[in-house]
Formats: sequence, C-alpha cells, structure tokens
Amino acid sequence: MKASESINLFLQQPYIAVVGVSRNKNKFGNTVYRTLKKKGIKVLPVNPHLTDFDGDKCFSDVETLPSHVNAVFVNTPPEKTLQIVEKAINKGIQHLWLQQGSTNDEVHQFLKGKDINYTTDRCIMMFAEPVGSFHGFHRFLSKLTGNYPQ
Repeated sequence: MKASESINLFLQQPYIAVVGVSRNKNKFGNTVYRTLKKKGIKVLPVNPHLTDFDGDKCFSDVETLPSHVNAVFVNTPPEKTLQIVEKAINKGIQHLWLQQGSTNDEVHQFLKGKDINYTTDRCIMMFAEPVGSFHGFHRFLSKLTGNYPQ
C-alpha cells in the first residue's frame, strides 16, 4: 500500500485513540488530541495517570479501549512505543500512526511484515484536513522537496 493510501485509511477511521495526552498542556499529544477533536474526529485519550482529559474519559492503556476503536495514534518516547504497539496489535487494532520521534529501530523491526496499516515518522498535523498555517507551510515544503508521500 502506498504511504498516502495508508495515511488516508488511518484518518478515515471513525474513532482514533490518542496515546500520549498529558497533564502538561504544552505537550504535542494534547495538541493533536484537541486539533483532531475540533476537526470532528472522534478521539479517545489514553494516559495511565489520568481519569479524564479535556472533559473526556481517559483510558489507562490501549488494552482498556472499547472494542470499536480500531486506530491508535502514538506520541510517546521511543522506549515506551514498542510496548504500546505490541498491546495494540494483540488487541486487534489494525491502524497505527507513530508520530515523528516516537519510534526507533526496534519498533521498525517489530512492525516489518505485520499485517496492519501503519504510518511512522510523519507528523499527523500535516495530513488531518483542514491543515493549519504552520503545518500547511511544512506540507508545502515537504512537497517542494519531494518528501511528501505519494
């Protein structure tokens, strides 16, 4: 599957769990959660230390997500990502987005050959329409340099 098809398929999921929301309001996971929510995407926050986030019930980990959730966005340090990915796949999650900076070689090796839809090392904010000014400019530069997925 082409990268652009994988990205579009992920963003078409009716529910997206966001792993990496935080008490720290300046964290990127919080920005992603709130931005996707404003765009009309049904998002579910995931953080083991919170019971609610932004007025929504917060789930402690991917294992506790409702069965109808089939997409997980991960914005965690690389050393935590592999365990999250393993749990998501064991739960039957079919769509993963691992935000830039959330992966390492171990995660990439684990994902090779898995029969799931996943995107790694890309910023979701460049693809979730409508794209805002900063990320729109970043997308423009990505297209200009040939780094935008086809």
